[in-house]
Amino acid sequence: MARQLSKSWIDSFLNYADHSEIPREYLIWAAISTVASSIKLNCYVWYRGIKFFPNQYIIFVGPPGIGKDEAINKVKPLVEEANSINYIKDWHTPQEILEEINNGWGSLSGTLKPGQVMSLTMSNDHSCCVLVPELAVFLGQDEKMPSLLCAWWNQDTFEYKTKNKGKIAITGMSVNMLGGCVPDYIRQMSKDRLAPITSGFTARTIFVYATEKFQLLPDSFGQATQQTTKLRQELINDLKHIKENIRGEITFDQKAEQLWQQTYKIHNKRGSIDSDASQNFKARISSHIVKTAITISISESDSLTITENHLRRAINLIEGVRDKVDIVFRSVGESPLSSSQDKLLRYIDTVGSATYAKILEHMYRDATEDQVLSILSILERVGLVRTVSVGNKIMYESSKYITLQQAQGAHP
Repeated sequence: MARQLSKSWIDSFLNYADHSEIPREYLIWAAISTVASSIKLNCYVWYRGIKFFPNQYIIFVGPPGIGKDEAINKVKPLVEEANSINYIKDWHTPQEILEEINNGWGSLSGTLKPGQVMSLTMSNDHSCCVLVPELAVFLGQDEKMPSLLCAWWNQDTFEYKTKNKGKIAITGMSVNMLGGCVPDYIRQMSKDRLAPITSGFTARTIFVYATEKFQLLPDSFGQATQQTTKLRQELINDLKHIKENIRGEITFDQKAEQLWQQTYKIHNKRGSIDSDASQNFKARISSHIVKTAITISISESDSLTITENHLRRAINLIEGVRDKVDIVFRSVGESPLSSSQDKLLRYIDTVGSATYAKILEHMYRDATEDQVLSILSILERVGLVRTVSVGNKIMYESSKYITLQQAQGAHP
C-alpha cells in the first residue's frame, strides 16, 4: 500500500477541511494528533538516552460553539474507516482505561513469500487515544487522573494493582489524548485549584487556544464535491499506510541538528517573570518539539528523517502554544476577583475601547461596581488599559488597540 496524497497528511487534511468554520489552529492540531496516534510506538527518536515516541495530549480551549467538537469529529470518521487508532471514550474511570489498554486491540498481519502459504501473525496493540469532549468532566471523575496522565505520557510500560488479579504490567503502552475545554472550566479541573499546574499535567499538554471561528460560511449546504470525496479516500489510505508500514528510528539531518542546537539553548533560558504555567510548559518544550517534529516528518514521507523544515514548523507550532499558555491559565489558582479581571480585560481587548457604562453592563453579573472600578484602576496602572476623552465621553482603551492606533499614527 503506497501513499496517495501529493502533500503531507497534515496539509492534505487542512485542504479537506478548508470549507469549514473551525479555527485553523484546531484543525492543525487535530491532524497532528491523528498522525501521532496512528504512529503508535512504531517510530521513535533517541533523545536523552531514551526512545522518544510522538504521543501527545492535545486540548482545544475556546468558547462554546467555536468548533472544538467539530474539529474532533472531522478526523474521527477518517480514523474509524482507516482503523488506525484505538479510541477510548472519556466516561471511563482510570481503572477502566487501564483494563482496556491492558486487554489491547488485536490485529492480524500477514507475510507471503513466493511458493509459500501466507503466514499470519496476531499482535496485541496497547496504544490508544482518549477522546475528551470536556476536559473538566473527565478530570473531575477521579482526583488521581492528572497524576496518572503524567505517568502515561512518559512511559511505555505501566504497572498497576487490581483487586482480583494483583499487579499487572502493561508493556508497549502509548496513550494520546484529544479533547476540548471552555476557558472558565480550567479553574475547576481539580478541587485544589493549583493542582493542574503543580501536578505537571499542563506541562505535558498542548492547550490550543482560539477565540474566533476561522471564517463564516452561511452558504455551506450540499453534499461533498467529488474532489473532496477523492481526497477523503486518499487521507484514509495514507493513514493505513502510516499505521501498517512505517517502522524504525527517526534521525535529524545535519541542518535540523544545527537548528535544534540553536533553539534548545534559547528555550532553556528562563525569564525571571515567567508565570508558573509558563515555567512548567517551558520545562517540557523541547520534548513537545521533538514529538511534533516526528509527527510532521511521518506525515510527509517514509524517509524516517527530520529535516530543517520539519523541525522549524514544529518549533513555530509549539512556540505558538507557549505564547498563549498564560492567557489560558492566568485565572487558575487565583481569587474569584481574578476571574472577573480576566473577563473584563478580554472584553476590552476584543472591542478595543469601551465606555464605563458598557463595561459595567458587560460585568454586572460578575463583580460589583466597586470591584469593576478597582479592576480598571489596576489595569490602568500596569498599562493594560488607558483612559482617553472622546467628545464628552471617557473611553477605556485596550493596550492592543493603543499599539494599533500608534502604528497607524492616530495617537502620539
